[in-house]
Amino acid sequence: MPSGTRRSGGRKRPETIYFLGFTLYCTRNRQGNFKVGFRTEKSRLLRSMAHLTDLMRRMRHLPVCEQALNLSRVLRGHYAYYGIAGNFRALQKVHRFVERYWRKVLGSRSRKAYISWEVFHRIKARYPLPRPKLVRSYRELQRCAVL
Repeated sequence: MPSGTRRSGGRKRPETIYFLGFTLYCTRNRQGNFKVGFRTEKSRLLRSMAHLTDLMRRMRHLPVCEQALNLSRVLRGHYAYYGIAGNFRALQKVHRFVERYWRKVLGSRSRKAYISWEVFHRIKARYPLPRPKLVRSYRELQRCAVL
């Protein structure tokens, strides 16, 4: 629908599209030009967080080094799929969720049921989790687009 027809019909911008776990929406770049924005679909984000919760509960009694190894594998896979330009906030959200919930799970292993942040930061320094990372930039996405 041409932009003039869309405005007269009461709509301001085209509809969003849900495709392969991403929400594609219309936005503008820094120069003010039109671009397609990508972000993780909400249902997929919640599903991956639920999967991570279940994984951390199941491996609660493993040694900390094995837990860190398993979490690193899962996070690297998540970043590899969802790590495209414009989706960095969703990657950060998953990373923060994993850190907080992992601390909670580690605390539940003891009778005290609490691990201070100082102790957890020492564990993280010894067994670091991968930081969120973009795999595909806007330029690469433009190259992949076929019109």
